[in-house]
Amino acid sequence: MTTLEIIHNIDQKISSILTDKETHFHEIILLINKRGEALQHIFPFVKETPNLTKSKKWLLLLEETKQLVEQFHSKTNQLAQELMKHRYNNQSIQQYKKFL
Repeated sequence: MTTLEIIHNIDQKISSILTDKETHFHEIILLINKRGEALQHIFPFVKETPNLTKSKKWLLLLEETKQLVEQFHSKTNQLAQELMKHRYNNQSIQQYKKFL
């Protein structure tokens, strides 16, 4: 399996986790670290072989990266909205507790 395929598989796992209702932050962090390590292995090869950046696999990797960034952004916004609702509910509870 090539490094690009390994990165592709990691991307698929991250994407799957991000679309899951339950967010597993620890697992995402581990996968991102593995992805970073794989990229570190491929960068010297990219410098030696500039044509690699024009290959279909490389372009697909870039597109997947853009999609992952969009998914992260969407998930972050979703979690931020949930946090705001949670804080609002806690404030409401505190207001009601004043009357008890």
